[in-house]
Amino acid sequence: MTEVHHEDVAAYALGLLDEHERAAFERHLAGCASCADEVGAFAEMGQLIRGVHPDDLLPNPPDPQVESLLVRRAATERRRRRLHRTITAAAACVLIAAGVFLAVNSLTSGPNPDSIHGPARELLMTGNTYSATDPATGTTAVVGLEDKGWGTHVALELKGVKGPLQCRLLAVGDDGRSEVVASWGVPDKGYGVPGSPDPLVLHGGTSLPQDDLNHFTIETFEGRTLATIAV
Repeated sequence: MTEVHHEDVAAYALGLLDEHERAAFERHLAGCASCADEVGAFAEMGQLIRGVHPDDLLPNPPDPQVESLLVRRAATERRRRRLHRTITAAAACVLIAAGVFLAVNSLTSGPNPDSIHGPARELLMTGNTYSATDPATGTTAVVGLEDKGWGTHVALELKGVKGPLQCRLLAVGDDGRSEVVASWGVPDKGYGVPGSPDPLVLHGGTSLPQDDLNHFTIETFEGRTLATIAV
């Protein structure tokens, strides 16, 4: 005997039961008011889907041309991402290598006076310049001058001096008054000499107006004159 369940009401209404199951459920339906009520509700749904083939409920396969285009686009996107990652990695390597080179170079070659003394180098190129070489000491000096409201801005380039020394630059006026423009130490290797070709470049100032200047003197702290630059 075929077993009947109340849950079979939907299968019966939709025509999904076989012949024996259908006959058994109809006998059950004759004595079950609740199943009879539910059959009416499911019957309308059965009319709607009757004649619909199960394959019609599956999604349509993509057009071959569309599918090929999507595959090509996906492959292109993957290649683009791989190329982007490769370029990014290469750029990172270049930046790291450049950073290592700059760090090592700064430790081995020492500071560049042009980069450190930008205002001094600029004044030596644009200001009023005067130079002198002392034949006795071999010291060569160039000063650059520009007027300021407070006096005179002075830049100095010094070559041909070896250390260790402590030196100063004096500005001397027409009236004999002198002022210290700047002072510095000269290391053993010196400035602007064989083995240490970079000159010393620095800048300072004096309250003396440019028109009142007579000359500049470079001397050691012991009072030995290295060079005198007439203005």
